[in-house]
Amino acid sequence: MQLKYLTEQMSENQDKMQEILNTAKSEKRALNEEEISKFNQLKKLIEEIDATIKAEEESRKMDIEEKKEDKLSESNESKNEERAFVDYIVSGEERATNPGMSYGSNGAIVPTTIAKKIIEKVKELSPIYEKVEKFHTKGTLEIPVYDSDSSVDSPTGNVNVAYQGDEFTSLVAGQGKFTSVELKGYSHGALSVISRKLLNNTDINVTTFLTNKIAEAFAQFWEKELLVGTGSTNNHMTRAISTTNLVATGNTTYTVANTAKIDNLINLQLKVPQQYQKNAIWIMNKGVFTEIRKLKDGNSNYYMTYGKGLTGGFDWELLGKPVYISENMPDATTAGDVPILYGDFSGMAMKISQDLEIQLMREKYIDKNAIGIVVWAECDSKIQNNQMIAGLKMVTSV
Repeated sequence: MQLKYLTEQMSENQDKMQEILNTAKSEKRALNEEEISKFNQLKKLIEEIDATIKAEEESRKMDIEEKKEDKLSESNESKNEERAFVDYIVSGEERATNPGMSYGSNGAIVPTTIAKKIIEKVKELSPIYEKVEKFHTKGTLEIPVYDSDSSVDSPTGNVNVAYQGDEFTSLVAGQGKFTSVELKGYSHGALSVISRKLLNNTDINVTTFLTNKIAEAFAQFWEKELLVGTGSTNNHMTRAISTTNLVATGNTTYTVANTAKIDNLINLQLKVPQQYQKNAIWIMNKGVFTEIRKLKDGNSNYYMTYGKGLTGGFDWELLGKPVYISENMPDATTAGDVPILYGDFSGMAMKISQDLEIQLMREKYIDKNAIGIVVWAECDSKIQNNQMIAGLKMVTSV
């Protein structure tokens, strides 16, 4: 029950009591039996409302105090885990009194609070990682994918609505089918070497230093794997540029200038169906971005604009959608390159099989008075909806 409502009700009843008294005063008489009864009823009701308001205020106060205690507890727990994390790195020992530290398959599991900080930092550094749909599960994950099914029985390749035409004329059958994409798990790690001098320096926040370094490494790796990949699809994450939803540059002269033609960009944008346009973005490398940045219309207005109130960090917009630069995107110089991607990147699925784990490499860097820190992860990625992600390919036709 809202305090504002209760307060208004109490004020309203007080006014009614005053009206009863004012009526008797104006008529220069005492309250009659009916007025006394009504006056007492209002008085009782006001007392009940007042007691309810006090109970509500006390409850809210207790809730606030409880939340303060919870926040203080979370803060203390976070600090304890951070101290345990640094203590583990410095001493190499995991003590029973150290919270949040336990041994996993590859080594000691990074405490939850620190792992969260690393992942949040990765999201800041890589918008692609932030936008893909993530699944946290172990083992192999199969995701159903719906697609049209062109066949003799279904020449339209999808379910359609059509006029019947003449009586007793059969509708043209259409059907779709479910396939699936399979996500496994491929182990990968980030190595950071930190000097013992730095660890012993009390003026340095070691946790923040390591969190930033590890996050930078994973952000760079995951972004590259999600966009272009580094190996065969049999034992690596699947890349976004493998989308089958492609637009050809239509020219055998494979240059950045040809890639940046506005007609190509319009065709690429329209390759993504309307229902997936809301969260669509552009991704391209710096060279392509530079060329597109120079494009002007017939009135010498630039197609790419700046400062439209976007919050993605770079704040550029092309044809109404945010633009992101990634140095991982291919150049536009060779047949088969896909230098620009456009679409909603939740069309990609990323499976995260294990939480971040850490291993220490003490002996390898002992002559450098340093410690190697390896953080392991296990992930896979697949395109789960090719319609949501379109690519501009350097070919005459696709």
